[in-house]
Amino acid sequence: MIVQQINLYQDRFREKKLWISATQVAATLLIFVVAGAIWSFLLGIERGQAEQQGRTLKADQGRVALELAAVNAELAELLEDKRLDRNIENTARQISARKRVLNFVEANRFGSGEGFSDYLVALSNLHVNDIWLNQIRLTENFLQIKGSALNATDVPIYFDSFGNEQIFQGNRFDLFRLSRAKDSDWKVDFEIATSGEFDE
Repeated sequence: MIVQQINLYQDRFREKKLWISATQVAATLLIFVVAGAIWSFLLGIERGQAEQQGRTLKADQGRVALELAAVNAELAELLEDKRLDRNIENTARQISARKRVLNFVEANRFGSGEGFSDYLVALSNLHVNDIWLNQIRLTENFLQIKGSALNATDVPIYFDSFGNEQIFQGNRFDLFRLSRAKDSDWKVDFEIATSGEFDE
């Protein structure tokens, strides 16, 4: 009979305790998986929002670019449009003509102020848009007025307003002429005169 003694207090015979069980490992993995899924979901939402914002910004940029192009085109048309320059030039001519008339009256060039200055005062009272006077000739028995207008239809309106000034009432104008020069076809020139001749 063989007898062998076994020391039951050796480490290999002691009960070993596991610090982490399989259930805990599985639960931990499950938590990581769920957390990863949630994180991926949130990242997907943020990415979608960022893409939407990007599309909105691109649309805004496109709209701004179109508006800027339209404004630039309008500005180019305004710079090329000579009507504004013509309007400024015509206004300057009107102002210059009125100043000449007023200067004649103020300087009293025609004597005591009871003669020709009354005609000039009356002419300065008349006003029709886009019409200006270029020349006025006055003697005791002769009146000649030369001027220009942007529209031929405004000229009769201007002469109709002569009747509002007492000094022109009863005057007979024997000459009425309209003309348009080729080099300045944007305006029409007119001339009216009473009977008689201008004394140089």
